Amino acid sequence: MDSQTKKIDDLLPYARVACRLFLKRCREEGLNIFITETYRSQERQNRLYEQGRTKPGPIVTWTKTSRHTKRTAWDIACKGSDPYNIRILNRAGEIGKALGLIWGGDWTPPDRPHFEVKKNWKAPKEDEEMTQEQFNRMMDSYLEERGRLPVSGWAREEFEKAENEGIIDGTMPQAFATREQVAAMIIRSKE
Repeated sequence: MDSQTKKIDDLLPYARVACRLFLKRCREEGLNIFITETYRSQERQNRLYEQGRTKPGPIVTWTKTSRHTKRTAWDIACKGSDPYNIRILNRAGEIGKALGLIWGGDWTPPDRPHFEVKKNWKAPKEDEEMTQEQFNRMMDSYLEERGRLPVSGWAREEFEKAENEGIIDGTMPQAFATREQVAAMIIRSKE
C-alpha cells in the first residue's frame, strides 16, 4: 500500500525522541518549521524513485532504501511563502547536526529538508533527563559544599554574637536553615 504520514509517533521510539528534541531546539531558535513526512511505505518510496526516471515528473529521491521506510527519518518545510527557505533549512541543519542527527543537506546532491537518526543515537548530555536519585546526589553534594563555606566577612560579628548567646550552634554558617531551625533561632533570640 502506497502510504505516508506526518506523525512523529509513527517513528521508532529513539527517532521520536530525536525528532521532538530537534523541533524543540528549532522553536527555541525561532525557526518556524513543520514536519511534512515521517514514515513512508516501501511502495511510496518505489513510486518516488520512479518519478523522473520511468514516470513523469522531476527526480525527488536518489534511493529505493530510504530511512523513511525504516521509521528513522523525517522531512521538514518552512511555514510562510517559501517552504524551502535555504537560510532556515541551513540553520535547522546546523541544529540537527549539533544534536547528532544526519542531515541531508550534507549530501551530494543536498536534501536540506531531510533528517535521520541512527539506531545508536543518544540525546546530548544536557538534554538527558535526570533521575530522582541523580538529583538527590547532586543536591546532597551541593548542600555539603555550602555547609563547609566559612562565615562571610559582612556577617562575622553578628554570627559570633548569635553563637555566644546560644541562638545558633556556630556550625555551617552558609548552610540553609529549615523552618524549624529558624523558629528555634527566633525563640532563642527573645529569651
